[in-house]
Amino acid sequence: MNWIPSRLLRTDGSTSSLSLLRGGLILLYTVLTIVTLLALVWMSVRDYQETIKEAERGSLSLARSLDEHATRTMVSVEQSMQNIVENLNQFGGADRADELQMHLVLQDKVKLTPQVRGIITIDSKGLIQSHGLEYPARRINLADRSYFQYHQQFKDTRPMIGNPVLSRSDGKWLIPVTQRIQKPDGQFGGVVLAGVEPQYFIQFYKSLKLPAGSHVHLLRSDGIILLSYPFDETQIGRNLRETDPLLFEQRRLQGSSVYPSSDDNIKQLTAFHTSQSTLPLIILISTDRSILLNRFNNDLITRSIAGLSFMLIFSCLLYLLLQQLRRIESIEARLHLTQFTVDEAPDIIVWADFSGQICYANRATSISTGYQTEELLKLRFFDIFPQIKHAEWQGFWQTLKQAKRLLYTTHQINQKDMQLPVEITFSHITFQDAAYLCATVRDITEQQNSEHELRRHRDHLQDLVDERTTEIRSVLDASPLAIMLSIKNTIRLVNPAFETLFGYSGSEITDMPTDTLHASAQQFSSYNHPIREAIKNKGIFRGEMELFRHDGSSFWAMVYAKELIAGDMSKGLICVIEDVSAARIAAHALKQSERLKRTIIEGTADGFILIDNKNRIVDINQAFCQQLGLMRESLIGQQPDQLWPDNADAIFPKNLAIHNGSSNHVGEVTLRSRDGKNRPFLINSACIIDENQQLEYAFAFLTNISKLKEVEHNLLEAKEAAEAANMAKSIFLANMSHELRTPMHAILSFSEIGQSKVGTTDSANLIRYFERIHSSGNRLLILLNDLLDMSRLEANKMRYSKTRYDIKSITKSASAELVTLLSSKQLHLHLDSEGPPFILFFDKARITQVIINLLSNAIKFSPAGQDIDIHFIEVGQLKNGDQAMGLSVRDHGPGIPEDELDLVFDKFIQSSRLHGPASGTGLGLAISRQIIEGHGGEIFAQNHPDGGAILSILLPLEQPPTAEGGL
Repeated sequence: MNWIPSRLLRTDGSTSSLSLLRGGLILLYTVLTIVTLLALVWMSVRDYQETIKEAERGSLSLARSLDEHATRTMVSVEQSMQNIVENLNQFGGADRADELQMHLVLQDKVKLTPQVRGIITIDSKGLIQSHGLEYPARRINLADRSYFQYHQQFKDTRPMIGNPVLSRSDGKWLIPVTQRIQKPDGQFGGVVLAGVEPQYFIQFYKSLKLPAGSHVHLLRSDGIILLSYPFDETQIGRNLRETDPLLFEQRRLQGSSVYPSSDDNIKQLTAFHTSQSTLPLIILISTDRSILLNRFNNDLITRSIAGLSFMLIFSCLLYLLLQQLRRIESIEARLHLTQFTVDEAPDIIVWADFSGQICYANRATSISTGYQTEELLKLRFFDIFPQIKHAEWQGFWQTLKQAKRLLYTTHQINQKDMQLPVEITFSHITFQDAAYLCATVRDITEQQNSEHELRRHRDHLQDLVDERTTEIRSVLDASPLAIMLSIKNTIRLVNPAFETLFGYSGSEITDMPTDTLHASAQQFSSYNHPIREAIKNKGIFRGEMELFRHDGSSFWAMVYAKELIAGDMSKGLICVIEDVSAARIAAHALKQSERLKRTIIEGTADGFILIDNKNRIVDINQAFCQQLGLMRESLIGQQPDQLWPDNADAIFPKNLAIHNGSSNHVGEVTLRSRDGKNRPFLINSACIIDENQQLEYAFAFLTNISKLKEVEHNLLEAKEAAEAANMAKSIFLANMSHELRTPMHAILSFSEIGQSKVGTTDSANLIRYFERIHSSGNRLLILLNDLLDMSRLEANKMRYSKTRYDIKSITKSASAELVTLLSSKQLHLHLDSEGPPFILFFDKARITQVIINLLSNAIKFSPAGQDIDIHFIEVGQLKNGDQAMGLSVRDHGPGIPEDELDLVFDKFIQSSRLHGPASGTGLGLAISRQIIEGHGGEIFAQNHPDGGAILSILLPLEQPPTAEGGL
């Protein structure tokens, strides 16, 4: 029994050696890891310091270069200003210089100095005197600028770089370089200003292609930021000295330096360079350290990845080696455990060679057979299992060459010749170049007893099942409904009613899948899930579905399904199937008919009311509820004579049933809606008679004729308006014939007189005749022009040429044309022309025509010797909320009646207070309103509290285009 364990290699020395080897490998790994990490840290620190030093040298060199560029730029600006200042000093100040001559000089200087946007001269009062980009220059007041106040106060004639400012002409940033103009007597003579263009520096810095994240600040020596790159308006004019004055002064005195700083937790490297020239400039370059260290970070990552890769490879090799050591230890442990397990196993384990000689037997073999271990090793396998013959034993060897295991049932005998039923599991094994059959023997006495008992119970249960099956079959055969038993989606049992309904025989349908009764497996799956969910939640399923017979025809069936055993659906489902095709068709036809009728009633725009023989409302459509603003629930069950006591008979007359055979009742009725309005309806009512010729229901359709009534009313109003327009046209033709005849008669009369007096009268009379003819011709021309303008406006063919004009100057020009007419009536015109110009966007000729019409209207209504006032409206607002400006004309005449304030702007309409020779065609104000509305403005009339009328116009504000150039 002990000869196999004696061959196993079990050496404690090998285990100890493996432990020492494991410890040495771990120590080597630790030392190598520490050395690798220290090397990586040393190389990273060295590269970091070299990267920072190189960045500092580059930033300081760049700062010196930018300082040299800025110095040359400013010196060039000062040189271009020097000649201008000397000339103005000789002229005696900017006030006395010729603007055109200075404009040409400044224009040449601007062309020669690309860094300058423009050069201007400012007189001693702060107004722009001359401009290098525009002539004439706009008189913009710059007296509040700090550079002007400085030069006015101090007699320092040196050029000065001022704080960056926003230009008042174009709204852009510039750096002012100014110099005082000194009169010969030493008095202040103005300022010359050169506006340095920040974009000149920005474009230069862009061309340098600075590293990403670099920021350049050009400062004055006092810490004011003149410009920043990238351009940032929030930085312009900021004083860096105020942040830390002592630190700023120390760095300025150092001249050139590089220092680290932090701003909002962002580490930066800053180069601070102070110009050594006469100009007080400082260059400040800030670079994000994270960008400077980008290459260092990439090298660090590469180096780290390489180190980690090396450590990872070494770790993997170490891990694999340790795994092999652990595996060797595990194998040794398993060998020892296997030996112990086999020896102490409860089953008999016997090894035998090809001749059947027993080579190994465990302790259970000795207990079962009664032989000692030494006795068993002298026996052959056939001595313990006599039923196995030598030829059969050799057959086991041949079989196990193909199969891994072999089961064999036989009897075992012990030392006392007692037999024991056993089951032997044979396996072929090889150990130290020798082949054996390993037999694992298990006692099957209890197993045979259990199998015998199970067979007895199975026979008893089969008898019970056969008995219950016979009972269920009797019930199924007697049921008129189709019944099916389905187990795991397979038909197991059907009754005769099922065979009749589906056309299958019982033997034919049994064991077929359940989806045979459906159109397809997909349709069955769509039904199967809801059935299972319903049974799971409610215990039973009830629903309609489409099934198919054996011949392929379909029908609708009501299906009832329930579990055969509650809670276990896998045991089967009982399905009861009832054909409901006929009932479904009838129900569907009824529902379709009801749905069609309801759709027609609900879809009609007319109201619908249905009452029963007890005069109660049983149905009403949504259209009637919406027309009267009532709820359907509040009307159902009510009686019409309760809802509409005065109009119920008009809807459902009492004799409606008597006249039902002849025709429907048609009439009109007015019903009050919920909002209190009376709504007219056209009634069309009839009744429904039952089989006993008695009234069963009555219904009425109510058509809302409010729109028809409104159309009828509008037609009457349109007829009256057309008659009024025809009358106005007749009056207009009468007025126009009078207006046209009067100047025409004057022309003909004075021309005839002139012809008759030729040669017999003096030239003064002839001149007077010609003046009368010319005046009448102009009057006739004005009338014809008004008619042409009105025809263009009505045809929407009036075209406007709009541009920016000063409405004050236009009003002055229009007033000058009417001086003769004002003098003839001894009228005094008061024009408020003080203040800045009113620049608006309009057609000059048409707005002049409107102003002349307003003034002519005021002259027409003003008594002799009175005043006419023109007032300009600086701040106004149109009806749509837009800002506007305009003017108003006030006369001192009789005014306009309040009910005619809007009518005076209609065609052919004049105030009722104007009669006699002063009356006209009534087209002037109508044309004026069309022109003003074409400009998006408004014209309106009102009476002054002290007498007279005020006619006002408002025109919308338009933003003028931004002027290019200028300061």
